[in-house]
Amino acid sequence: MYREKMVRIIVSIKQVPDADDLRIDPVTNNLVREGVPSVINPPDLHAIEEGVRLKERYGGKVTVLTMGPPQAEASLKEAIAMGADEAYLITDRAMAGADTWATSYTLFRAIEKIGKADIYLFGRRAVDGETEQVGPQTAKWLGIPVVGYVSEIREVSDGKATVVRTTEEEQEVVETPLPSVFTVMETINKPRQPTIDDLIRAKWAKVVKLTKDDIRAEPDKVGLAGSPTRVIKVSPPPKTRNAELYRGNDAGEWLYGKIVKSLNEVNEVKYEYTRPAPKYKAKGEVWVYIDHLGEEVNRVSWEIASEGRRIADSMDVKLAGVTVGDDVEGVVRQAFEFGFDKVYHVKVTGYDYYVNDVYTKALSNVIKKYRPEVVLFPGTKNSRELASTVAIEVDTGLIADCVDFQVDEKVGLLSIRPDFGGKEMSTIICPNRRPIMVTVRGGVFYPTRLKGGDEVVVEKVDVQGSWYNVKSRSKLERHNLLAEADIVVGVGRGIKSPENIKLAEELAGVLHGVVGVSKPLADMGWYPKDRQIGQTGTSIRPKLYIALGISGAVQHLVGISGARRVIAVNIDPEAQIFKNCDYGVVGDIFEVVPDLIRVIKERGGVTP
Repeated sequence: MYREKMVRIIVSIKQVPDADDLRIDPVTNNLVREGVPSVINPPDLHAIEEGVRLKERYGGKVTVLTMGPPQAEASLKEAIAMGADEAYLITDRAMAGADTWATSYTLFRAIEKIGKADIYLFGRRAVDGETEQVGPQTAKWLGIPVVGYVSEIREVSDGKATVVRTTEEEQEVVETPLPSVFTVMETINKPRQPTIDDLIRAKWAKVVKLTKDDIRAEPDKVGLAGSPTRVIKVSPPPKTRNAELYRGNDAGEWLYGKIVKSLNEVNEVKYEYTRPAPKYKAKGEVWVYIDHLGEEVNRVSWEIASEGRRIADSMDVKLAGVTVGDDVEGVVRQAFEFGFDKVYHVKVTGYDYYVNDVYTKALSNVIKKYRPEVVLFPGTKNSRELASTVAIEVDTGLIADCVDFQVDEKVGLLSIRPDFGGKEMSTIICPNRRPIMVTVRGGVFYPTRLKGGDEVVVEKVDVQGSWYNVKSRSKLERHNLLAEADIVVGVGRGIKSPENIKLAEELAGVLHGVVGVSKPLADMGWYPKDRQIGQTGTSIRPKLYIALGISGAVQHLVGISGARRVIAVNIDPEAQIFKNCDYGVVGDIFEVVPDLIRVIKERGGVTP
């Protein structure tokens, strides 16, 4: 047991607008924010809970910290009611408008002021922006290790922690020295509900307020003024899902065709490319980071290579892939099938698999040497974490979770990303620093088979060891978990009773998918809470999502925005879900779904 000294834990949280109260202005199609209460960012509740559990196991103190307006004090008191011991609010008008670079710097300065900890906990993401950056970037400012996507903290002893790290494809058991930053998954625990006594105690608890002067923050590194990135426009989203609705009697046959069509489309690889005319003359190349496990490349890398090709041609520069590892020549060879003019192989002996400090040093070195204009990262867990720490190392901004790009003749790259699951779109630039670094959402672009060049630049980087001791690494088998499923069948109030959910389970069974539920069903206990889809549940990104009897509340739409294709069945033709799906049947789920199941069985499945 880690008893040579008491463990000090700092938990960083964020306030976000409550998705249950978000609504859309029917005229402007923008989010209505006025009068919407703020709540603790739901993933941060798991960070608070884990901090309190560690205190209960090992002894010590939990400090909760946030940056925000004065009303954020309410969230800090909620954390105290959950078991935190003290709270600090960094609040100063000069800090408004901060991006993740400036936010992480501010947190770093506050930590220097209040005293450092052994363990720093962050929720893995912010539900309003899906950035997943602040935890890793704060670790980089502090100069300590970060382990992202922690699904279990197994042991804290002898100045070390052993944790389980879970990504899309694998699970690692990692030992890291303390102090360390951990960003925790929502699956790590179930946050406790404070008692009445806890709430009364928290009401009278003191929250210490700090200004930028209190933490001795440099004025040019905080708030909007200190942020490398700028939001230049917020606009209603384009209509990306043009719903095709059906009202006929043979809905099962119609839906079967749309399911097969959808699965074919999301697996598509394109073979045609039209070169755009140059619009902007960049000084450096456009790079795409190629994410891999050994020699197995994540498909998202090839997806964004197609968009990288278009951006590079619009900027009249070369497109280059960059990959880090030792024996990854197979990755390099594959890259030239997707239109790269050249590939940088950053060779680090003994590291064919991602390790944050090693890969951060390796990639940062070549960025500083070759000075690209743009670096695009696939929106995988490893790549998001790597991009976050590299951005601090090379002193530039990082734009997260983008789904579209434009090249402007004066500004250069315009990166467009959704907020609140696509309810509004932000256009962001990085005007004064290079490279422009961007993480790109998977499933948005299609890979394009395109003959590239053959130039390989090998850069050897000497790495003297790592903070991390990866004790085991195992490939994840597919489990019936929402976050891993290719096909999800969602159920809403239209199912009428918990007994009827077996209908959705039967459909999921013949599709080899899993069942998820809307928030009301999870709240009523009709289905396990870990199967809740939405902002306060799990955000899913399957190839296909089928919504049964779901109306389409904003908080649910946030959770399904990453789905490649959405099919809906609802008896109400005015249901909001029909404005946010690709294909829809206006009909009774108790008639349509059995008919669909019959057709699928007769056809022997839905293999595209």
